[in-house]
Amino acid sequence: MIRYKVLLVVLLIFECCKAQDLSAFEYAKEGLFNPSPSVILVAAHRGMHVNYPENSIPAIQDAIDHHIDIVEIDVQITKDGIPILMHDKTIDRMTTGTGKIRKLTYAEICEFNLVDNQGNETPFSVPSLAEVLMLSKDKILLDLDLKLNTRNLKKVLDVIKEQEAVNSVVFYESRHHVMRKINKYLPSAMRMTKVSMNRRAIKRAMLNIDPDIVHLGNSERDRNPALIKKVQQYYKKPVFANALGKLDKAAEQNPDTLEYFLNKGINIIQTDRPDIVLEYLIARERHLRF
Repeated sequence: MIRYKVLLVVLLIFECCKAQDLSAFEYAKEGLFNPSPSVILVAAHRGMHVNYPENSIPAIQDAIDHHIDIVEIDVQITKDGIPILMHDKTIDRMTTGTGKIRKLTYAEICEFNLVDNQGNETPFSVPSLAEVLMLSKDKILLDLDLKLNTRNLKKVLDVIKEQEAVNSVVFYESRHHVMRKINKYLPSAMRMTKVSMNRRAIKRAMLNIDPDIVHLGNSERDRNPALIKKVQQYYKKPVFANALGKLDKAAEQNPDTLEYFLNKGINIIQTDRPDIVLEYLIARERHLRF
């Protein structure tokens, strides 16, 4: 028994040393490909946008500087076929201009500046996906939330291919036919889809598209620990869940409320406060400090 305990301690030390040898980017990828209950990854929703505009270059750079694992970004297509970062269908909320993205060229959109959370003008412009890939490739994983029609999908895939950034992106898409197209064109790309947490829906998703990551819904039914464990142990997939909204607000007041995710067995937490979540996970020894 003593020898067994000594061996276990040695193995734990070895695993810790091995993890310390990884870069932050490699650590995040290891957490996706070989999910473990001892490691929880952090996804910054639209970047670190407390101090910078959402979906902006500085918001992504700030996430890289803080060694966040994943940045979720929203991708749309301009009138002239350029993939850009923007959540809404119009530029009204996030820039000094107005208009629908599909009716504006990228050059026209770049005439306006992004605004911050309070609506104040900033010196930053709307970035193209190509710019973001050049910035983030091999530094941080990008979770691409595709806000576009299927006919424009290849424009996004071509940019990723041109930038040789396939290993740095995760596609988030709930339409199974779109997922199959992504897999056909970029077979090595990681894919994540939202799955209703019942046994039939889980099995159907695994048979139809076999995603690399399972995105949970926000209801307690979709966060059933027994079904989460089935996805992790039987299908060997990490699970992704949102802290957006009430859970983020609670964590701002008391980070210990994030224990909710530990108790559920979540592998990846998406949040608007990645700084708070990361520090909590480090303190709970669920994430390395880089």
